[in-house]
Amino acid sequence: MGRYSGKTCRLIFMLILTLVFFVAEIVAGYMGNSIALVSDSFNMLSDLLSLCVGLTAARVSRRAGSGRCTYGLPRAEVVGALANAVFLAALCFSISVEAMQRLARPEAIADPGLVLVVGALGLAVNVVGLFIFQDCSCCRGGVRRKRSHLKTDEKTGENGEAGSPVLHDVAPGELGQEKEGQPLNIRGVLLHVLNDALGSVVVVVASALFYVWPLGPEEPCNWQCYVDPSLTLLMVIIIMSSAVPLLKETTSILLQMSPPELQLSTLLESVSRVPGVHSVHELHVWELARGRNVASLHLKCLGDPSSFSLLSYRVREVFHLAGVHSVTIQPEFGEARGDGAHCSTPCLMTACQSKGCCIGPPPPSLTVCNGHTATPRLEGAISIPPEDPQVTLSEALDTAREKETTSTKF
Repeated sequence: MGRYSGKTCRLIFMLILTLVFFVAEIVAGYMGNSIALVSDSFNMLSDLLSLCVGLTAARVSRRAGSGRCTYGLPRAEVVGALANAVFLAALCFSISVEAMQRLARPEAIADPGLVLVVGALGLAVNVVGLFIFQDCSCCRGGVRRKRSHLKTDEKTGENGEAGSPVLHDVAPGELGQEKEGQPLNIRGVLLHVLNDALGSVVVVVASALFYVWPLGPEEPCNWQCYVDPSLTLLMVIIIMSSAVPLLKETTSILLQMSPPELQLSTLLESVSRVPGVHSVHELHVWELARGRNVASLHLKCLGDPSSFSLLSYRVREVFHLAGVHSVTIQPEFGEARGDGAHCSTPCLMTACQSKGCCIGPPPPSLTVCNGHTATPRLEGAISIPPEDPQVTLSEALDTAREKETTSTKF
């Protein structure tokens, strides 16, 4: 749709609307002596910054890779969402300190009518924002719940053993849905709008109490004066309840942790049971950005290097069904001895061993060695009997394409 997409236009519209009401709320809050309205205005400011971060990150993340940024800049959205979450947490801290000071020295709302009107208008703005971003409601779980998982079935697979891992497949349509992950910055904007709606409700309730039961100029503060700061603290708790998960998710991506929905031990076991694989070590799986999983591994292979193309295809298919679509495989050939945990291709200099990705043996909970004479066939993978090594990669690809076009369900 021209220079700006539909989401960009909605972000710009919400940015202008939020800017107008941020100015209106902070002026009315200080004029009406309402801590709830002032805190809600700063929450609007965080929305304003999150919208700016979302617009900037969305444009930067689409840039192509360069000599310095070989991956491109897809993590710009992650960094922006992290900055947004940290800023929101800092605001919550300052607002909670001010609310506790107001609890210690309670004050009445000076102009409850003005505060009520501005709070109601702010609530209306947030409701409009919810309608604008209503298609963004499937944040973390909507799309990803449909992802294929590597599950361990306690059933006997064909040509396999009882209780051995069996890879379950998904429909092609679900794989297409998985690729449309919701950006973290859009998720952050939606969370801000939801929190602001609740904050506006706090403002409306606190000001309505003083509007219905007004306090005289000389009357001492009663229970009404404690409603405003008490509900403000409640609002801080609600805001942090959604900021903390966003903070955890963004930091886990930047720390290159494995995706939480990926069962790494079952994935590793399924790879090690592919015919032709002796063992797997130095397996790394991480999220480049939300919904973009990357993996690298060392594969100790049985047989000669001429069969590696077919073996690589079958291993990459296991990762594909698990939701990892960018896989780098480093093959290792030669005589296979022991459990295969020792790397055959370490750094050339022993002085550099401590600078590798992995220091020490792999985690003992991960089964890395095949060690089975009869390997269970993976459901949905290419059906190539282990005793037929003459099948070429092109024939395997043709078989996979025929299955994909003729089957509606794996």
